[in-house]
Amino acid sequence: MTLPGRRLGLLLAGVVLLAPSCGGGTPSSDELARSVTEARDRVDAALEDVTRADTKDEFLERMDGAADLIGSAARHVEDAGAPSGYETEADELVAALDQLAFDVRATADQVRQPGFGYLLRGTRGLSFESWDRVNLALVALRRKGIEVTPLERH
Repeated sequence: MTLPGRRLGLLLAGVVLLAPSCGGGTPSSDELARSVTEARDRVDAALEDVTRADTKDEFLERMDGAADLIGSAARHVEDAGAPSGYETEADELVAALDQLAFDVRATADQVRQPGFGYLLRGTRGLSFESWDRVNLALVALRRKGIEVTPLERH
């Protein structure tokens, strides 16, 4: 897929995440499972896309896009709501996704600062505590019966 095609795919994924859930009222555990799985899959795809950059500028652009998409995924889960008994885990996932979006953007912004480009030299991957928090939230939801897998390492 070409770079514009990937960007279009990420944009469309974001639109899907922003689509309101149907039905209103308190969501079922199945509806929560769908929103969590969609969010997880979109975040994972965005993080994987970052690793496919060929230049520093493309890498930073993809980090910005990933941060936007991760933030949209957090809003998607938040807007979908959670049924009784799942609120704490869903809230933790939203908070962790928001923090991951912040961390990804802040890292890109830091690398752009004069004198900080060295942060990418020899780097084989980026690690964020918030990534761990997202996975802990996903594991907590899984323990409650929501079939979702953790984010992959890219």
